[in-house]
Amino acid sequence: MTVNLDRVRNRTSPERAQPPARSGKPFWQRPWVAPLAIVVVLYIYLAASPVVGVPAEQRPLPPHDNFPLYYPLLVIHMIAGAITMLTVCLQVWPWLRQHHPKVHRVSGRVYLLATLVSGGLGLVIVWWAPQAGKVGALCLLLFWLATSAAAYRAVRRGDYVRHRRYMLYSFAVATNNIVAFFGLLVIQALKIPLDMAYYAEAARWIPWVGNVMLVQWWLYRTARRPAPVPSGAH
Repeated sequence: MTVNLDRVRNRTSPERAQPPARSGKPFWQRPWVAPLAIVVVLYIYLAASPVVGVPAEQRPLPPHDNFPLYYPLLVIHMIAGAITMLTVCLQVWPWLRQHHPKVHRVSGRVYLLATLVSGGLGLVIVWWAPQAGKVGALCLLLFWLATSAAAYRAVRRGDYVRHRRYMLYSFAVATNNIVAFFGLLVIQALKIPLDMAYYAEAARWIPWVGNVMLVQWWLYRTARRPAPVPSGAH
């Protein structure tokens, strides 16, 4: 483990950044790109259906008589969150990053702006959210904003190794609700007895923490590979 940590530490130093490395695989040989995009679009559709265009009395939301802005802010939070999930698919697509760096940069700026809006509003509305999962949601939002800000700072300094690392962390958090949502569908399909309060608590911790652990494992596993720097980045 010490060797792996040293490799990661060496690779995250700006002076050790590798020269640009173009991906040798065309986009159709990346078997995870299309499924990721399909899952994201499906999640956005299924999650938005009970809320968007539905009369207020039929929405599955708790009443907040003391905070009338809760629902409008929640809708903006959801829209911005949907944008982050769509644009992050472009951010983690190696072929696009290598062959169309301008699209990668623009989508990255859109992602960061949408993250700021969604995460910032999330910090406001979380205080009026149901008690179950509130602490986990707060930690999720703070980690999401922090890693996204770190990714932006790194790319502005030209440190593409750190930028990739923090964007992967941010991606891990951005997909939290997708894992929680489809996990609930599986549990319901299998008719497993479930206390929703316990699931709400678990859904605010397990998906994003598990995702971050998988990202860290991937960084250790790929520590010897050349740093993926966009063409024409300098």
